Amino acid sequence: MSYLENIGKNAKKAFENLKTVRHSKIKKVLENYNKSLLNNKLNIIKENGKDVKSVKRKHLIDRLILNEKRIDAIRYSINEIAKFKNPIGQILENWKGKNKLNIKKISTPIGVIGVIYESRPNVTADVAALCLKSGNCSILRGGSEAMNSNKLLANLFREVLQKNKIDKNCVQFIDNKDRKIVDDLLSKMSKYVDVIVPRGGKGL
Repeated sequence: MSYLENIGKNAKKAFENLKTVRHSKIKKVLENYNKSLLNNKLNIIKENGKDVKSVKRKHLIDRLILNEKRIDAIRYSINEIAKFKNPIGQILENWKGKNKLNIKKISTPIGVIGVIYESRPNVTADVAALCLKSGNCSILRGGSEAMNSNKLLANLFREVLQKNKIDKNCVQFIDNKDRKIVDDLLSKMSKYVDVIVPRGGKGL
């Protein structure tokens, strides 16, 4: 089994397990992640420094940098996501059909979401949190320039999931820099990935 297929298989399994997790526990995970970001602030800045130091395209530096202020902004975002009302099981539409049956459109999780994005490390935290909040699993592929920052942010999330007895593979980060991985994610993973959200740009 290939590197990417293994990630896909783990994501599918994690999604099945996630279906039985209470929303209150997901909220707790996000609150714990917020605390983990605070406790690991120096480590995050250290790993981010490696990315900034090695970046070749200097115009990416501003979007790449994580300082205390930006980490606090990430924590604020995670806190806001945690406070959102449970989006699952909400009645979106309600109407009566021609056969007089009451019909409802109810929100449900999508499944496994693959996200391809630029060299903005905050996206790793935000997307992982939004996907989990909505009952979905995520496969993240961030810009290669932010590899160290993204990997740590994703691993901290996975650690919190595991501590709360939730499958850590609800969040997975692709740490392979090979650009072919992106092509394969887009074209060969339909068996495992339900939707791909690409964010184009030079940071991919």
